[in-house]
Amino acid sequence: MKNDYKELQKQVKPCRFKMLYKHPLFGYLILGIFLVALQLAFMFGDGIVTLTISRAVATTMIYTIGAMGLGLLLGMGGLVSLGTAAFVGLGAYIAGNLLRTFAGIPFTVVLLISILTAVVFGTVIGFISLRARGLHLLVITMAFATIMQELFMIPNQFTGGVMGITRVPFPTLALFLQLNRETVYFLVLVIMFALVLLTLNIINSPTGRAMLAMATSEPLAKAMGVQILKYRVLAFVIATVYAMIAGVLFISSLGAAGPGSWNFLLSLNLLAVVILGGSPRPSSIMMGSFVIFALDLTVLRNIPFFVRFPSASMILSGILMILIFAKFPGGLSRLVNEIRGFIWRLFAKWRLYRYGPEPEV
Repeated sequence: MKNDYKELQKQVKPCRFKMLYKHPLFGYLILGIFLVALQLAFMFGDGIVTLTISRAVATTMIYTIGAMGLGLLLGMGGLVSLGTAAFVGLGAYIAGNLLRTFAGIPFTVVLLISILTAVVFGTVIGFISLRARGLHLLVITMAFATIMQELFMIPNQFTGGVMGITRVPFPTLALFLQLNRETVYFLVLVIMFALVLLTLNIINSPTGRAMLAMATSEPLAKAMGVQILKYRVLAFVIATVYAMIAGVLFISSLGAAGPGSWNFLLSLNLLAVVILGGSPRPSSIMMGSFVIFALDLTVLRNIPFFVRFPSASMILSGILMILIFAKFPGGLSRLVNEIRGFIWRLFAKWRLYRYGPEPEV
């Protein structure tokens, strides 16, 4: 007997655009195209996009990378840290010294050395965290960040003391492609989206599920066979690697850095990004970064009032956070879902009004 369902499947051709629209990476693709177009407008648009906007977007992407690592640590592992800024600074200083000392050193070598250093520091912090929970862990990471901040300010050749390090050359790719002020933006963009894919894979992998089980209940996770030691250390290693990659990109993009860039406020802002996003998924982290960083760097700093009173931008960000959490405790991800649901309900009502109820079968 002929299978009519299979024959019907062959006759009905799926809409390719609809398939593309429903793909989980479609939104990231659109965002990537927009960010590329933004930089091209800066390079060839005769002032359509200013240098300030270009650098602000690149800086926001860099902070987004650090926040994604913290999102995995907090959202998946259930572990909180206030030491992210210290690791961003450490990655920046390591990369800055390598780029200044060894002329023409490939960027991949700089990145590899920074990642290996991050693995060592992340492992150490991960083992220290085994005896700490909740507020105790928060205090430990805050103390570590304070120690690193003071070490950064001590006069020395590695960090430059209070003055920091300057005149860091732009990195070189594959020994022949020398980046500059315009093209380093694309390096940041490519690495950010590579880490977006990595983050999505971690969340949907058995490792991500084991970390989530550990965050939900450690005794239950142990009963299910989850090795708490392994996944606690792994969570800190991943967060540290992301933070130091952000530091490498920061110094590669801006060419200078000082201890004031890695203060306690940056750690709080990165933590606010994760909490405001409401989810460890990259899309939520990006929305949180827009409110905390991009809104300030690209919009508010170009308004005379906020230029005259810089602290007013922090007050505005705080008010926005309070309003969002008061109405949507799940953060921006829940707000977006509510807006999406509202739009679909309006569309359903319009369709019912336009075509009437569907006939009963």
